[in-house]
Amino acid sequence: MSGARLGASKLACLVVLWALAFLPGLGTSSRLTYHEALVAQGAREILTTGNWSYPTIGGLPWLEKPPLPWWLVAALGRCTGGVTETVSRLPSALAAGALILAVAMVTTRHYGPRIGLMAGAIQTTTAWTVTRGRFAEADVLLACLVTWAIMAFDRFCYRGTDPDGNEGSGIAPRPWHGARWAFFVLLGSSALVKGIGFGAVLIVLVATLMLVWQRDRELLLRLWLPAGWGLAGALALAWPIGMVIRHGPETIALWTTHFADRLVLHKGSGQFASEPWWEYLPSVLGQGLPWSPLALLGAGRSLGRVVQGNGRSNPVRELTPVAPGTADRLLWAWSAGPLILVSLAAVKNAHYAVCSQVPWSIWAALELGHLGNTLRQRGWDGAMVRKTATGVFTALALAYGLGFWLLVPWFDRRGVEWAFYESASRQIPSSMPLALLYDDWDRNAYDSPLGSLPHDLAVRLFYLGRRACWHSGTISLTAHVHALEATACPLPSVLGARESGPPGEIAPAFAVIGRDRDLPGLEQLGHVEILARGPALRRDRTYALFRITLRAPILDSPASLARARAADLTPHE
Repeated sequence: MSGARLGASKLACLVVLWALAFLPGLGTSSRLTYHEALVAQGAREILTTGNWSYPTIGGLPWLEKPPLPWWLVAALGRCTGGVTETVSRLPSALAAGALILAVAMVTTRHYGPRIGLMAGAIQTTTAWTVTRGRFAEADVLLACLVTWAIMAFDRFCYRGTDPDGNEGSGIAPRPWHGARWAFFVLLGSSALVKGIGFGAVLIVLVATLMLVWQRDRELLLRLWLPAGWGLAGALALAWPIGMVIRHGPETIALWTTHFADRLVLHKGSGQFASEPWWEYLPSVLGQGLPWSPLALLGAGRSLGRVVQGNGRSNPVRELTPVAPGTADRLLWAWSAGPLILVSLAAVKNAHYAVCSQVPWSIWAALELGHLGNTLRQRGWDGAMVRKTATGVFTALALAYGLGFWLLVPWFDRRGVEWAFYESASRQIPSSMPLALLYDDWDRNAYDSPLGSLPHDLAVRLFYLGRRACWHSGTISLTAHVHALEATACPLPSVLGARESGPPGEIAPAFAVIGRDRDLPGLEQLGHVEILARGPALRRDRTYALFRITLRAPILDSPASLARARAADLTPHE
């Protein structure tokens, strides 16, 4: 079984399953979430500005996360003519497909093509794979890179077995040097996905656990490659160092804040959302559905083999891996190490644990293989077992694909508000400045050392499809308009639009998206016309589109002129 390959037909089966589960309604099943919009809008601004070094949201640098997801979406958007909902989600779907193939391949190496195919099919139809793979977020991309890195690590560390099945006395069936370089490239690249160095830490943790567990001197020598570690470090650190040089020490303060706020327990809700400790484990188990029960049974058998030390307790001989000790130890190091690490943090979210849940698919496949053998022993025909398994996997993949495509839109309440932004943008000329008003009814803006950003600004900008600035209430907006009049600066420049008239010319009108309670303040600026109203989903989330025609002159006294000049002239964009 050493060196076993999955085969073209089995790979084709996995690709078909992936397409059924991930492609139907990928861009139309639901509107972008707040997190997805950060990626989509940031990628759109990369294409607009031509600045690929870092993403921006409304012109403000967005350095909270490494830029690889933004780069992938922007590159695809450049090839397809723009960033849409489908374009923003397709890299995640492709990453899920690559993850599925990696799971099938690493399983085939140790357990043979039959179990490898089942592991890939289980990974395809696991809840977290589909949900994360259909959203423009970084989790599935990180899981993909971590999985491929661990597969490369396993490839160059595994030395095969002798004809009697004893580990450590054989040699690798194929040269392992390429796999070692692939490991270092993937190690460095994983640091560019989610958190500075987060993916690399998970990979190094698994490798370290295996190194300690195996106590293998040859493994240590293969890992000791200064050029490889230097390459990984260069890939991981080039972007952070560049951002520190470009934006100063504020970037270090930003990343330190992210790390500290997630690691240390705070009173109250804190800056980042977290699940209660008693919900964390059920959430992780829920992510593995519908295969969690089989995975737990398979994990128990695997742990038994690890405890016995030689892997020979498996009653089904054909399911015994080529290198049983190595395979079981790898799965447990891969699952337990990262899971314990993310559990130690004060901020707990189930999606942080997805990288550690990949071995669950392999354990579930092993248990499913036991079930298939049991059915054969009880008289089931082998062809019937295969047809039943094919039907189950196909039905699950179709259920995911059709469910997201046809059912999810019925429950997507936020999409109604997002549609209002699209409609509002069409009702005003592209050259008309647009301001977004926020007040204390909204969630507080996200503050970082690089600037303040409302939590839904990326969503609004993406669906508006145009530039807009934002202000904290009508007082801030009025102060800027007064400052405009005092400095003879054209209104569009104050409101954040690129277009502007001749120097000193005051634009006669601009648009505002706000609430009815903003009317008294807006009427102080001039004539207010209500062009559209948003859906009344919630009283505090109902917006209207206003058109403000300015009175001239706005300033009529030296006192107001002095107040205007004292106001902050920098608009929030």
